[in-house]
Amino acid sequence: MRLVTRPIVLTAALVVAAIAAPFAQQRTEPAARPQAVAQATASPSLFVIISIDQMRGDYVTRYGHQWTRGLRRLIDGGARFTRTVYPYFNTVTCAGHATIGTGTFPGTHGMVLNQWFDRTASGTTNCTDDTTVTPLIYGDGPAPAKSNSGARLLVPTFADEMRAQASPAPRVAAVSLKARSAIGLAGHGGDVVLWYDSGRFLSSTAFSPTRTPFVDAYTTQHPIRADFGRTWTKSLPDAAYLFEDEGLGEKLVGRTQSFPYQMTGRNNAVDASFYTSWEYSPLADEYVGALAMESVRALKLGQEAPRRDVLAVSFSVLDLIGHAYGPRSHEVQDVLVRLDATIGRLLETLDAEVGRGRYVVGLTGDHGVSPIPEQMSALGIDAGRISLPAVRTAVDQALVPFFGDGKYVASVLYTDLYFLPGVWDRLRAAPEAMTAVLDAIRGVAGVSAVYRSDELEARRGSGDPVATAMAVGFFAGRSGDILIAPRSYWISSTSVATHGTMYEYDARVPLIFYGAPFAPGEYTAAATPADLVKTLAHVAGITLPRADGRVRGEALVSQIPVPAGR
Repeated sequence: MRLVTRPIVLTAALVVAAIAAPFAQQRTEPAARPQAVAQATASPSLFVIISIDQMRGDYVTRYGHQWTRGLRRLIDGGARFTRTVYPYFNTVTCAGHATIGTGTFPGTHGMVLNQWFDRTASGTTNCTDDTTVTPLIYGDGPAPAKSNSGARLLVPTFADEMRAQASPAPRVAAVSLKARSAIGLAGHGGDVVLWYDSGRFLSSTAFSPTRTPFVDAYTTQHPIRADFGRTWTKSLPDAAYLFEDEGLGEKLVGRTQSFPYQMTGRNNAVDASFYTSWEYSPLADEYVGALAMESVRALKLGQEAPRRDVLAVSFSVLDLIGHAYGPRSHEVQDVLVRLDATIGRLLETLDAEVGRGRYVVGLTGDHGVSPIPEQMSALGIDAGRISLPAVRTAVDQALVPFFGDGKYVASVLYTDLYFLPGVWDRLRAAPEAMTAVLDAIRGVAGVSAVYRSDELEARRGSGDPVATAMAVGFFAGRSGDILIAPRSYWISSTSVATHGTMYEYDARVPLIFYGAPFAPGEYTAAATPADLVKTLAHVAGITLPRADGRVRGEALVSQIPVPAGR
């Protein structure tokens, strides 16, 4: 007999608490608060935001014993909020980084998905696409087909507000493998905003009119191709890793299933497959960390008082490996061990260049990740994969009796279904056809619930946590016409594992504040990643025009009451 888990209930309480968190008055003290904590004598000169892509909240307690450097330093010496969840449904990278960077949720900042269906252009668009700017290329290769900016981000980031309000104006650097990650943290401007693409790093004229000399010099002196032939082996003895190696379902197409992984490419040459292998290895995180450290040195971030600067770093390899090998894999564990060392080097650089006590760090993740469904099924738990082609077919067939033969669905992205132009309006005027469509989607294996986008706002306060979470993440014109909630442990992806729901494995992430203004300890109050920059803004003495997060005043050393509206 199979053990069937009930959908929705895994994070209902956490999501409701997270939505209510901005309005909560209760402050929770850390489990063990130091008797004497040095007071911050001056505002920090450098604000550091670290995002770890696909960092599940339970990785800290599950794998944290394997860490000894940077992550361990932040956990042991920081203020850690252990009940941090995203209160919206669409937990994906672009939405998460925009939330971290702005302190708002997708219904406010508008970055609802990594891609959405552009109803005007009748095609899929990436969240940072911008044809009005020109790419800046650091390295060899043709210009990319598209360039990127923060033009579609509808509110300013913390870094934007620092540039607008602080005097002298700060310097801002943001680095990631992904454009949507670096831009989500930097916002609409910045001195250095970098992301990776096909063997080289890029920026665009949205951030600088020309290539930045020190980035040019660094990428020339340290070409990625120099890593050709290097091997990714396990950092720890086999016995130090939890779970089995080569678990059920783990596999990255075109790669062996287990260690060691050699950076050579299919043709034993520096070709596209080599660069993919490099990107799917801790070497890529190390390079991002090195660019961040070089930015600290070259731009003198935090070193020219009274200027206060911003450094944002998003590490992406955990996400790439998690999609391919799942959260129980030795690969995920080893990426975290090596990332622990990379973040350790970054903190040591900040100690040397900026000085201990002169910088603050806010660390979180943009989302978590599901278990591999096949592994859950093997444990007797209801799990599987929702077929998006089956969803499209079911909807098209359901409309035949009402609208005749034809294609009616434009796209299904993540949990959002978009109709072709005019179909949604016809459906809203035909109740029987709408009912047929909703019933058809509910009949697809793995679907738990289906919601009409035009009814979400009315259902926000209905007590349905899924409808509420979808409403928090909904932005009219970009979100889908119909929103689909999978059953827990069911995913709508061909990836080995993925994310994008409100279940705890997707929605719960770490939230850590580190530095002189913060009292180390564990805090159990409900929190959201939107609290990160809201709190940093309070420490910096600047305002955010629209913030869904709250100041985590209970973690501040001074315990100064937080003014209303700050």
